[in-house]
Amino acid sequence: MHISTKSCTFASKFQNNHITKRTHHISPLSLRPLIVGALLLCLSSCSQVEDARHVVAEADSLRAAGVAYSDSATIAEAAATLEHVRLIYPTDYAHANYYYGRILREAGNHPEAMLAFLRVVHSRTQDHEFKGRSYCNMGIMCGLAVERELAYDMYECSAYEFLEAKDSVAYYYGLIDMAFALAEQKRKDESVAITNQIENECTDANVLTKIWEMRAEAYKNAEMYDSTIYCVRELYARGYDDPTGYMMMAQAYSSLGQDDSAVYYAHKTIEKSNYYGYKYNALYILTHSDTTLTKQEILTMTSERADISLKKLTPDREKLAIAVDFLRKDLNRKPDHTWLWTLVIILIIAIPGSIYISRTHKKRQLFSRQFEKARREHQALTKQNRQLEQQQTQRQEMMLQELETNRLIICNSHDWQKELQWADFDAMCETVNKHFFLFADKLKATNTLDEKEIRLCVLVFLDMFTLKQMAATLSYSETGIRTYKSRVNEKLGNKGHDLRNFLIENVILGASEEREM
Repeated sequence: MHISTKSCTFASKFQNNHITKRTHHISPLSLRPLIVGALLLCLSSCSQVEDARHVVAEADSLRAAGVAYSDSATIAEAAATLEHVRLIYPTDYAHANYYYGRILREAGNHPEAMLAFLRVVHSRTQDHEFKGRSYCNMGIMCGLAVERELAYDMYECSAYEFLEAKDSVAYYYGLIDMAFALAEQKRKDESVAITNQIENECTDANVLTKIWEMRAEAYKNAEMYDSTIYCVRELYARGYDDPTGYMMMAQAYSSLGQDDSAVYYAHKTIEKSNYYGYKYNALYILTHSDTTLTKQEILTMTSERADISLKKLTPDREKLAIAVDFLRKDLNRKPDHTWLWTLVIILIIAIPGSIYISRTHKKRQLFSRQFEKARREHQALTKQNRQLEQQQTQRQEMMLQELETNRLIICNSHDWQKELQWADFDAMCETVNKHFFLFADKLKATNTLDEKEIRLCVLVFLDMFTLKQMAATLSYSETGIRTYKSRVNEKLGNKGHDLRNFLIENVILGASEEREM
């Protein structure tokens, strides 16, 4: 699995052997059942989820501006919220956990930081850059825990992800991290081989400067102190300004027995660095190499070293050990087939359900077609009835018009009594107008009106006689006419309506409708 300088070029070997195999070792989480995603889709409009996504977007904006997101409580809440919709928003979920992991690592909470970065690399996001950054952070924690081989593996995965992201600069930084891990394992030749390969391929000035730091580390661990000092000087000649170089110079000079130079760079390390690990090492060099120190100063420095060891180094190493243990368990865990059984159960439930839904849908479609057919038939029938009503109304209007015309002829006749053949009432009605015959026939059909009552109805319809004239025509008194009219109303069932209008609506038009039917 390690790089050999006798093989083909590093880039080919790295891509074919290291990266591919290592990424298979830490595989993404198994696909969750799609049904879960469908159900969780209902939560996508939830204000909590949207707020969490806004927090992640704000953190992304700050990172693009070169500012680290520092609100641990807010980003932790966002990550917890997005946990429930990680299949819908995998990238937001990964970003939230990455930012939360960075804050935890900088605060010294290495176990929780390791878990956050593991959630990133196991997410379904296609953002390879953030996966690469997460692997890099896990490699750093492994290196601090002196788990150098495991650190190398994480840096290898990091470089692969940056390669997938097509970020060449980050990719070369990943290779440098791998070279550092090799240097810490005192595998100088392999480490230098990587740096030579990078130097031949990369043109980025910062990357090329970083190579000298890595070479210095490799030579220091190989106890080649002259080469270490040379590499650090080359490093600072390129504008490098980091206390790591001072620390390596102090250690190199101390190992070469050049105490004055060792003391000088140990003081520079304490002056420039806030990292307690470097301070611990620098104090160690001072207490053993600085001959100008008094006994009391040496005791004070020794006490400070002990304080750093007890309060900083030991607790951090314990936390780092827990974090590395989480990583090892993740690497060694067996595949989880729970999702497969879940999918089988869902299929067992879903297949009958889909059949039922399909049948229900067909029934609804059939009902819908039947309903639409009935609606069209009802509309056609309504239209037909409307046409029949219009035709009936037109016929009634024509009949009334014809009756009114004949009535006016009779009314304007100078000898109407002769024209009205009262002796033969049927002949009289038929002579005047065929509808009179229908009118008289309808009145006779009631079997309730006698001859004089029928004649009274005809005179009322003609509307040309006063009460006195009707009495003279029918040879009755006016009181008798009133009595007959009252009797006619009672026999015909007319209650409170004008007799003439009642006769037109219920006798004449009614007779016409029955005749047509």
